[in-house]
Amino acid sequence: GRSERWPVKKKHRRRPSKKKRRWKPYSKLSWEEKQELDERQSHRASRLRAEMFAKGQPVAPYNTTQFLMEDHDQEEPDLKTGLYPRRAAAKSDDTSEEDFLEEAAEEDGGSDGMGGDGSEFLQRDFSETYERYHVESLQNMSKQELVKEYLELEKCLSRMEEENNRLRMESKKHGGDPAEATRVRQLELEVDRLRAENLQLLREMDLARQDQDKDPCELGE
Repeated sequence: GRSERWPVKKKHRRRPSKKKRRWKPYSKLSWEEKQELDERQSHRASRLRAEMFAKGQPVAPYNTTQFLMEDHDQEEPDLKTGLYPRRAAAKSDDTSEEDFLEEAAEEDGGSDGMGGDGSEFLQRDFSETYERYHVESLQNMSKQELVKEYLELEKCLSRMEEENNRLRMESKKHGGDPAEATRVRQLELEVDRLRAENLQLLREMDLARQDQDKDPCELGE
């Protein structure tokens, strides 16, 4: 009779966290997941380079591994959660940072980081930033500084074109590897950007030379 008074204690089993299970080491990702992650990180690397260049910070020749490893070390879990935008969007208790990453991924064209919309957004975003910061710094440079900047960009452009050609050859050897094709497209965008910068520098150098030619005449008068 005494045993009937005491209620049976129920065991509360803790459900495994879906959030923790969503992250997987890179080595265990499927080919599609690896490709998607590489494209996302390549996209992030391009934005980082654009921001650094616009702020006047030194930017090394494009090296996918350099920027990917920095992002991989600093925000590895967040990058991995970005691989599952549809499943994560269904959860209402996810962090705001994950929601931001998922919205950004959808804006960039889903799994295709270099899709039409994503590519146009990158070019438009960089153009606005470039006009705001870099043109002003060019106008404040002396003729010698403009020449030096131009020569540095020429070297960088030459290295990137060589890398672009190398990646094209590698892509042909591997029968059109999607990952290699993505890197080639990314590099082509970078080469086009550098060419535009070189043209801008040439215009600034021409204006500086014209101003320098006018000075002796004005002094003579």
